[in-house]
Amino acid sequence: MSIVSKPGATSPTQRNSVDATPTRKRSGHMPSGDVTPLKIFRPDTDPAAARESLAHADPPPPAITTTVLQSAQVWPIQPMDRSLARYSLRAPANLPAANALGLRVFKNRNYVDIAPGEIVLVRETGTAGEYRAALVSESAALGPVLFYDARSKSWTLDRPQPLPAPGKVIDIDIDQLIRDVRKEHAEKHRVHTGHEDSLEYTAAQEGTLVARGLTQFPPEQAAIIRSELQAVEKIFSDAGHAIGQKYQDSDAVYESFFGVDHHAVTQRFADSVARGQALSSEYQGTWGGGKFVGVDADSNSAAWMYKRDFHGRFFINRKYMQRGVLSISLGHEMLHTNRIDRFQTIGPNAADYFYLDSRLGRLLDWDSLADYDVPERGVSEAIMRGGLTVEYLNAFTNDHDNFLFGVSDYLGIGDDLQLQTAVDLFNANPSLRANLAVNNADSLVYAAKSMQALHRSKTEYAWLDSLIED
Repeated sequence: MSIVSKPGATSPTQRNSVDATPTRKRSGHMPSGDVTPLKIFRPDTDPAAARESLAHADPPPPAITTTVLQSAQVWPIQPMDRSLARYSLRAPANLPAANALGLRVFKNRNYVDIAPGEIVLVRETGTAGEYRAALVSESAALGPVLFYDARSKSWTLDRPQPLPAPGKVIDIDIDQLIRDVRKEHAEKHRVHTGHEDSLEYTAAQEGTLVARGLTQFPPEQAAIIRSELQAVEKIFSDAGHAIGQKYQDSDAVYESFFGVDHHAVTQRFADSVARGQALSSEYQGTWGGGKFVGVDADSNSAAWMYKRDFHGRFFINRKYMQRGVLSISLGHEMLHTNRIDRFQTIGPNAADYFYLDSRLGRLLDWDSLADYDVPERGVSEAIMRGGLTVEYLNAFTNDHDNFLFGVSDYLGIGDDLQLQTAVDLFNANPSLRANLAVNNADSLVYAAKSMQALHRSKTEYAWLDSLIED
């Protein structure tokens, strides 16, 4: 969750309380109690079926070890055709797969599929290629003739229709047909997904839900959201260009946000930037407009998401709907996503281990913060050099499970860490700091913002140089 803090505010807030959805609980937490009970399945016992199975089974030759085929049982449900009722058998799990002729061969007997899980013993008659249903007890096949349908991979009583000649095959682009139907349906029946579900109920505790989808926002507010989405896409796009250009100054930016071990995680950062650009584009597309929910809330949260929300909805606090303010919040929150319904892009699934706020830099264990175009870069630099403190973390929230789990998971130690111990371990381990930062939403979005500033400075200087040369 991104925060718009009041200048000078130092009291603890619940900045990430709605984002924190740890997959497990620390010691002392009550279990969820929603575990699905274990189900034990027992096969039904049918005496009649057992007798029929014994009647069908051939005794194995003496002194010869054979591979046992699970006895075929009489199919207990209504058969697909009455004339096959006395021949229908349940297919054992270890029956060999069908060959190119559609025959399952076991112990020199041929079995064929007549329905899913349902087989019939067949014997070839004097006419080549003709197979009739038979019983094990019969010396000759007395059942009806069966025909193999190559399209359904099953055998039927009716001779299948021949496949059409190649010239008569109708070439249909089924994927394009599905896309056209979905588009037409979307235009006629545009419905907000997740209407009044548990997550909307949770968001309603923060304030009043006043809009579902951009069409329900006032036009001027909808315009701000669209404009800020474009700004987010531009941040990630420019950052991607900077990464591709491999500017000499890039290493300094990487070190500010990911520490001295940044070389081990820069590719993961590049991947997150690419995902962020694709996400910000899709949120401006056909399915994105319905994923914005307006909330009139008194909290200091500009926007938030729930990581478990498959719909990928933004809950927007209309109090902070200002140009230049909302974009970073949108960029931060969309980095929390993973798979989103109707989106092709898969988000980086970033966490909230810690936040970057230059106004609280005095709470870090660092003498002075470096001054950059993006102020949050100086805060990150101090943290990545081992200056994180408990006081700084407590200024945002009292719930530190994400940070504690992140430290314990990386080091492979128990979950019951004290916060001060976790902070000390974080400050002492550069590799740990780099790996947490590259999966931290604030670090990712502000690193992208700093790379955008670097890219713009390089392109502006190149333009000035071209003017001088002319």
